[in-house]
Amino acid sequence: MALSPAPISLARTPKVAAWPRFGSGFGSGSRFGFATRLGTSFALLLATLVPAGCESSLHSVDQATNEKLRASAEQLKGGAIYPQLEPNTYEPGSYFPEYPKDVAAPATDNPAASDLKFESVKREKEDAASITKRFEAMEKRADNTRVLTFDDAVAYALEHSEEYLNAEEAYLLVAIRLLIEEHRWEPIPSNITTAGYTSNGGGSRFDNALSIVNELGASQKLPFGGDVSAAFVARATQQLDDYLNSTDTQGASFVLRANIPLLSGFGDVAQEDLVQSRRNLVYAARSFEQFRRNFYFDLSNDYLNLVLQLQGIANGRRQVERSADVEARTKALVTSGRTEPFQADLATQNTLFALDRLSGQREAYRLSVDRFKARIGMDVAEPVEIDPTQFKLPVPKVNMQESLGLAFRYRLDLQNERDLVDDFARKVDVARNATLGDLNLRLTNNLPTDSTLPESGLNFDPNSNQFAAAIVYQMPLDRVDENLRLRQSQILLEQSKRSYYQSRDDAAVGVRQAARGIERSLFSNAVAEKNVQASMNRQAAIDAAPDRATARDRTDAVDALRRAQDSLDSAKKDLQIAILRYLNNTGQLRISPQGKLIPLPGMEFAEDTGPGIVDTSP
Repeated sequence: MALSPAPISLARTPKVAAWPRFGSGFGSGSRFGFATRLGTSFALLLATLVPAGCESSLHSVDQATNEKLRASAEQLKGGAIYPQLEPNTYEPGSYFPEYPKDVAAPATDNPAASDLKFESVKREKEDAASITKRFEAMEKRADNTRVLTFDDAVAYALEHSEEYLNAEEAYLLVAIRLLIEEHRWEPIPSNITTAGYTSNGGGSRFDNALSIVNELGASQKLPFGGDVSAAFVARATQQLDDYLNSTDTQGASFVLRANIPLLSGFGDVAQEDLVQSRRNLVYAARSFEQFRRNFYFDLSNDYLNLVLQLQGIANGRRQVERSADVEARTKALVTSGRTEPFQADLATQNTLFALDRLSGQREAYRLSVDRFKARIGMDVAEPVEIDPTQFKLPVPKVNMQESLGLAFRYRLDLQNERDLVDDFARKVDVARNATLGDLNLRLTNNLPTDSTLPESGLNFDPNSNQFAAAIVYQMPLDRVDENLRLRQSQILLEQSKRSYYQSRDDAAVGVRQAARGIERSLFSNAVAEKNVQASMNRQAAIDAAPDRATARDRTDAVDALRRAQDSLDSAKKDLQIAILRYLNNTGQLRISPQGKLIPLPGMEFAEDTGPGIVDTSP
C-alpha cells in the first residue's frame, strides 16, 4: 500500500471568464460592432462551460483524498495503514454520452427447453481394479500447478480480493464525503453569465433589445451559522436598432449580503455536519483496520481448514493402503484355507468404502480450494496446490479479567460504538435547537456605478450606496416536524446506548469463548495424542499376531487409527485458530502492511514459526 509522502494544499484557484473591457466606447458605433462584442462574450461564456481544467481538478481531489486518508491513519496510530486512491482504476465517464437505442430494454438470453441439448453418458460396469485406476488418474496434478503458501495467499488477497477492495473503497468514500463537506465551508466562487432577449410588445423590432448580465461572486458559510456573500454584477443592454434616439446602457454594482441566524441554527450546531463527517473518517479508519484483522483471521481459518483437509486426505490414503494390505492378506488366508471366504469379501468391501470416502474428501477439498481462490480474487480455473504448512503460535497465558479489560480498551469496533453514543447525544441538542423560532439578521450593501451615465464603466458612485439591515422573526407556531425529530433523536440516543452495552456484552462473551477455546483445544490435543498412540498399539498387536485377528478386527483397527489421526490434526488446527481468535477478540491482533502477523512482546516462537509471521528479531 503506497503512502502519501507529504501533506498537500487544499487551496483552490477558481478560473472564471474575464468580462469584456469596460469603457465609454462599449455602446457606441454600429450594431455590428456590438454584435462582434456580443459574440466575444458568448465565446467567453462557452469557455466557462467547457471543462478544460477537469483533469487537473480531479488530480487535486485525488491528492486531497489521499492526504485525508494518511492523516486519519496517523491519528489512529498503532501502525495503521490506508489505501491510496488510484484514479486510473475507475471508469472516466463521458461528458456527452450517446445511449444505444435499446438502452431501456436490456437483452435477455433465455431459450426454451426445446432449444437446449442434453447428452447422457453410457454407464459402464466397473470392477474394483478399474475403480482404483480411475481414482489414481483423478489424483494426477497439472504440470503448471502453482504452489500457494499462506503468505502468498494473503499477499494475493490484499491486491485482488473483491472483499478487501470493497473495504478499501468504503474507506475512500468516507474521505471523499468529508472533502465534500469541508468544501462547503470554504469560499465558494461562482460566475454566472446570462444573455437575454427582451421584447416590449407591439411586434416591432425597434422595441426589442439584447442584454448580458455577468455576476462574479463568492460565498462563505459562517462557523456560528448563516453565510456571507460578495458579488460583482455587470449589466449591458443593446437595442436591436437605433430608433427615436434609443440608447444602449451599461453599468455594474458591487453587492455584499449576510444572513445570520440568532436562534435556530445559531452556534456550534451549525457545524454538526462537518463535525460528523470528520468523526466518520476516524470511524472508517478504525473499521478498515478492524477489517484487516478480521480478514487475516478468516483467511487463516480458511487456509488451515484446507491444510486439515489435505491431512485428512493423506490419512485416508494411508487407510486405503492399509485396507488393501488387509484385503490381500485375507485373500491369502482364504486361499490357504485358514479362514472363511466371506472374510475376503468383507476386506474388499472395506477397501472400496475407504476409496469412496477418500474420493469424497478429495472432491470436498477441490471445492474448498475453488472457494478459497474466489475469495482471494484468483481465477478459479488456475491450478494451485496448497502448501500444507502448519502455524506454530505459542499458547498465551490467559487472565480472564485482564483479557476483558484489553478487549474493552483496544477493540476498535467497540470504540466506534462508544463514540456513536456521543454522536447521537449531539443530534439531540441539534434537534432541540431546531425547535426554536427563526430569528435572522439580514444585511445587504449595494454599491452601484453612476446611474446618471448610460455607460458608466467602473465609475462607482458612493453617493448611491444602498445599505439595508433587517431582523426577521418567524414565530414557532408549527414545530410538529421539529418536535417529532427531537423525540426521534432522543429514542435513537437510548438505542445507541443499549447497542453499545450489547456490543460490550457480546465482546465479553467472545473473549470468554476464545479463552475457553484455547483450553478446550489443549485438552483435545492431549486426548487425541493418547488415542493415536492407543490405535497404533492396537495396529501393532494385530500385525504381530495376524492369525489371531479376523478381517473385521483388522479393518476396525485401520478405521480407528484414521479417526484418531484426523482428530489429532483437527485439534492442532483448532488450537492455532483459538489463539488467533483470542488475540483478535481482545484487540491485540496486529497485522503488518504486507499482511503478516506482528508478534507481541513476549511471544516466543520456535525456529520454524510457520507462515504469516513478521520476523522482528534484531
